[in-house]
Amino acid sequence: MPRVNAFVMESEVLVEPEVSVTTPSQAATIPSSTEQTFVARIAGELAPQEMLFIFCGIVFSAVAIIASPRITQWPQVLLQVALSFVIIAGITYWCAVIGTKGSTGRWPRRIRILYLFPMVLWYFKISGLISYPLHGHDCDSILIAADKLLFGVNPTWWLFDHFPHWPGLTEYLMVCYSLFYFLPAALAFEFYSRRAREKAESSVVAERQMDQVIFVIIYAFLLSYICYFFLPAIGPRFTLHNFFDLSKDLPGIWLTEPLRAILNRGEGILPGMPMTQILQNVTRDAFPSGHTEMTLCTIILAFQLRARIRWPILVIGSSLIFATVYLRYHYVIDLVGGAVLAMVALYTWQWVRDRLLMLQARLVR
Repeated sequence: MPRVNAFVMESEVLVEPEVSVTTPSQAATIPSSTEQTFVARIAGELAPQEMLFIFCGIVFSAVAIIASPRITQWPQVLLQVALSFVIIAGITYWCAVIGTKGSTGRWPRRIRILYLFPMVLWYFKISGLISYPLHGHDCDSILIAADKLLFGVNPTWWLFDHFPHWPGLTEYLMVCYSLFYFLPAALAFEFYSRRAREKAESSVVAERQMDQVIFVIIYAFLLSYICYFFLPAIGPRFTLHNFFDLSKDLPGIWLTEPLRAILNRGEGILPGMPMTQILQNVTRDAFPSGHTEMTLCTIILAFQLRARIRWPILVIGSSLIFATVYLRYHYVIDLVGGAVLAMVALYTWQWVRDRLLMLQARLVR
């Protein structure tokens, strides 16, 4: 991947020491060497997963601008995307340039990894500003019809009538469901720690595996956010069941209610909020199931790369996928969509990463 120092050296070799006459209008349009160096340095230092965020932010902004008559919060979308770009550029510059001066240890590398996870949540919230206004209505009726076509009945109704809903089982499944973000993070952490522990050759392999895991995780998350634009839906806990009866229908023991409240807050649902306001605030993230997509990607990567925690990930992940329907967050067709999206992510990530690196090489040339 071309770097800034190579870019500057090439410029120094090619420029001949002769005086050129430049008009004032031409001078105004030619960026200074300092500006060129700074932009080239930032572009050359971006990691592929950071370029994914930039590409996704461009897509979000384009959709918001094109559909601005419907998406009334389009200025907020543009502002949040622009702010995310500033954060990406700032952290990249600090870690790649300033972080290399003095004895900063491993912190630049750690920061380049750690800040990606809150950035994922940030982009999730931005997608929520677009998906529902883009259509002006929810598409749950289509998903309900698909489930009935597949099973002849609403699966969440069938589970409630025929499957045990013991408090201990609900507690276990709620805990598994809440570990959605932690499973891929735990897998990435294993390869990060393995990279720091092992010897030179094995460390290179662990580094490559860690980069693969992080890229696939970010890629899969952002894919699901873009897909929310096509069929915005709120899920069966609102359409097929009484949302306020969840605690009575599926009671837990100690952790279920606190975890349910935390997850509700993450979707903009606050205690005591009336249903009309809940339906305005809740994120439209039912189809495809990001929980299914991300969990399947994590399980497959864990076994493909022979992670030490692959068996716990399999057990917790399988329970998590079942919990999406049992806890009434998703229709079964959402899981099918999530599984298809997981296969798309796993089969195309290398191609996407290579194209991003090729684009980066052209930009800094």
